[in-house]
Amino acid sequence: MKKILSIVSIFLFFSASAQNNFLFPDSSDQIIINSIGGVASTSIPQKFMNKFIFPDYIDNDLKNSVSNKIKANNYFGGGFLLNANLLLAKENKNADKKNLIGFGFGTNREASLKFPKDLFDLTFYGNKPFANETLNLNKTSFESLSYSYLELSVGQSFINGNVTSSFWSDIGLLVGHNFSDINFAQASLFTEENGDYLEFNLSESSIAVSDTLSTSLAKGFGAKIDLFYSRQTENSKLLISAENMGGIFWQNSSSAQLDTTFNFEGIEIGDIFQLADSVWSELGSIDSLLNSEKKNEFRTVPVDITVYYRKNLELILFDVLVNHKLFANYTPYIRTGLNFNLPLFNPGATIAYGGYSGLRAGLNTDIKIIDALKIQIGTNNILGAIIPDSATSLDAYAGVRLKF
Repeated sequence: MKKILSIVSIFLFFSASAQNNFLFPDSSDQIIINSIGGVASTSIPQKFMNKFIFPDYIDNDLKNSVSNKIKANNYFGGGFLLNANLLLAKENKNADKKNLIGFGFGTNREASLKFPKDLFDLTFYGNKPFANETLNLNKTSFESLSYSYLELSVGQSFINGNVTSSFWSDIGLLVGHNFSDINFAQASLFTEENGDYLEFNLSESSIAVSDTLSTSLAKGFGAKIDLFYSRQTENSKLLISAENMGGIFWQNSSSAQLDTTFNFEGIEIGDIFQLADSVWSELGSIDSLLNSEKKNEFRTVPVDITVYYRKNLELILFDVLVNHKLFANYTPYIRTGLNFNLPLFNPGATIAYGGYSGLRAGLNTDIKIIDALKIQIGTNNILGAIIPDSATSLDAYAGVRLKF
């Protein structure tokens, strides 16, 4: 279907998970800016992904090597995130309390793909090598989402000796740019032995996309709420959060329930992508092929659940992060790291597992130019740059925190 709806184009936008330049209320007003981007997969090595990031020819040896490593079920996904937050802590009439108020904005592009081995082979070999075979495309799921937001933060901190507990929430306006949601619960593709026809079977499946004709950046509007709790002592920090609980009301989206068989006959089929190129111009659009409908609909956005803990052991800083995304093709993610607590910077290393990828190792550092300014740079997986033949993710993040 139009080169599997141009599925390989999403390789450009995927990333791994979560930086750790987190927002913690304290006695200072502060601004935090964060950004992250990259690629990640449970089974596709970085060397293969680089062919899409830096367009290059994929030879058969590389395709064969990756195909042999692909599992029965695989994940591929991530996103690009850029956000900025201002948090002000004002003293309450009660000296043991502080009122919190803040503002923030950002943009988020994320996508997630769950796919079987046969989909990889079909995408990169075409269907011709599988004549007289039935390819299994069951449990294929692709979701992509792009939106921006503005948010207001309100909350309160409670001070008890050297322990500060804070509760706050963000209430945000979402502006949706585009989305795709493709789910093939049961799907298969059969190519006739001589290539005279192919048969594409779908059941318990669906497809939905945002308005593809509009050139507006605002194709939907929605709202979200984020909830946070933090507990800080002189040498430890704990943060628990549930972010992006809400959704977007999309205008003029197209959707279809798929429980049918598509037959393409009377044409010599050498490759399913040749079929897409030659037939699609006659069909005109997906609406000509599917019994789709246009409607305004509300759709939830992926929810981020995070627990983060950091302990100051004088010369060493130890931290652990656990993260999961609801309503996305994502597995629970855990990362732990150690940083040296040096006067001007805190170099360190991390080990992580889950999300869109397997085991990975990263490097990072906090740079403290002055007491009020912290710059953070790092990666959750440096192995993608060192051993691209076997590492399956590569990302980079940067952040700035300014207290005033």
